[in-house]
Amino acid sequence: MPLIKFRKKTSRSLRSHRTVRRGGDIQKLHIKVSSPRIVMIQIMNGIGKGLKLSIVFALIGLAAWGGYKGMRHAFIDNEKYKLQEIKLQTNGHLDHQRVVEVAGINLNDSIFAVNAEDARKRLNALPEVIDSSVNRRLPGTLKIKITERVPVVWLECDQLGYPGRKDGGILADKDGITFPCEGALWQTARDLPVIVLKESTVDDFELGKPMQHRDAMRALRLIQRFSNTGIRNDWLPERVILVNNYSMDAVCNDGTRATFGMYEHERQMRDFIKISEHTRKTQRNIQHINLIPKKNIPVRFAATPQLVQPNTP
Repeated sequence: MPLIKFRKKTSRSLRSHRTVRRGGDIQKLHIKVSSPRIVMIQIMNGIGKGLKLSIVFALIGLAAWGGYKGMRHAFIDNEKYKLQEIKLQTNGHLDHQRVVEVAGINLNDSIFAVNAEDARKRLNALPEVIDSSVNRRLPGTLKIKITERVPVVWLECDQLGYPGRKDGGILADKDGITFPCEGALWQTARDLPVIVLKESTVDDFELGKPMQHRDAMRALRLIQRFSNTGIRNDWLPERVILVNNYSMDAVCNDGTRATFGMYEHERQMRDFIKISEHTRKTQRNIQHINLIPKKNIPVRFAATPQLVQPNTP
């Protein structure tokens, strides 16, 4: 009978793989050899890699710090780039002092220390500002362009504490967006017409947003219609009073009180101009006119002053 010799293989590797057969299936066994010396070698290898990474990160950090200091010395701390001038362009009444305060600009800083985007967002947050831009112009100029809202009416409401035509009061532009009267804006807005509301809620008016009060918006459209017709200045409304939920009174510069409805303003305006022209030709003054009816419009004329002859001795 032939003899079969089995040779035992030895290996120096720390990990060996053996294949065994169990129940006809081939399985691989992974055998890991461990000893205190091997563990120590692995730990030392890990420490060495960690030290190398730490040195690399430290060098990167030093390079970044050096670059930052160099950039700061070359630009931020350089007197050449110190903020020297602010060029303000606006269609309204925001002045340099208010713009600098709102935008959070330090006049002693370098132009590179000014956060242009943050300054723009601060300015745009003002209710009276539509849009703005902030740009640097080297070596030391900051250019600021602002588009402000143009006021067309005042708001008066005792319930909300809106004083009407008064410095510090509430204004609205052509789109009904409300904003406060501040600074030099009073000089321009002091002669604008007033919308008078008897009742309202805080939710109807939020600064920087359109009015949610429907009748106030109708009064605004009526005032704009007056302005767009090109009529005499004496017939323009000095104020529009919201009387109830179906009518409003326009008090004109000449004292005429004209009652308008909430709708059909185009037709009512034509009637107002026609009757006003007729009374002017006949040298009479209208005290009150109700323009809501389409026919037989009621008109009350002001009494003609009686001239009294003084008694002469």
